[in-house]
Amino acid sequence: MVGRAQFADRAKIVDATQDAMLSKPCRKGDGCLHQWTLTSRLGHILETYEQLLGPRNRTYRVLGVEFTTSERPRVWYPDFGSGLQSVIVQLTQSARHNRKLALFQLGHEAFHLVEPIDPGTKGSFFEEGLASYFAVAYLDQIGIRDGAGFIAEKTYRLAYDLVARLAKQHSDFNPRLKRFRERHRSFSQISADDIRAAFPEAPAAAANQLARPFPSAAVDR
Repeated sequence: MVGRAQFADRAKIVDATQDAMLSKPCRKGDGCLHQWTLTSRLGHILETYEQLLGPRNRTYRVLGVEFTTSERPRVWYPDFGSGLQSVIVQLTQSARHNRKLALFQLGHEAFHLVEPIDPGTKGSFFEEGLASYFAVAYLDQIGIRDGAGFIAEKTYRLAYDLVARLAKQHSDFNPRLKRFRERHRSFSQISADDIRAAFPEAPAAAANQLARPFPSAAVDR
């Protein structure tokens, strides 16, 4: 499990239900002003991850959340010709009216915003496994159990299982991961030796697999 971060008062959080992108005023007694959309949740997820891993790399400005006709959720980097670097989280249409799936996809893609990799660069099994691991943990902490059930594809499941096992092998997994990020500034441009130096209980075969390029994780521009 990801360590418990300091969450906002859950009594003051009311998620939009009928349309995850449409915020309505909260009802009297809810203790909030407006319902939380996926954009609100993105901010909360990023804040949570930053408390665990340190401030995110702000080289890229996060523009928000949208839906895509692509088969997979992703981050993409629009080029407006201004020289400023921007990134958008795209979720699948199947998540548009499935709040739990949307939050899982959002939690996964938000992890990639902590330390964005350059467009066209391949991610690693380590980064994809961490993204799923943190997404599952975030869902668990807001009361949505069995988030791992949303990991359907075999390659993503393999990456997740390897990271979950790594976390069980190291009781101080979060501090180790934070130090790993401080040293390497990436979860993808790494070697098996880097992983074993940071996580000495990792078997050589697991470290080798985690350091490999992920087959479908080249980010888009």
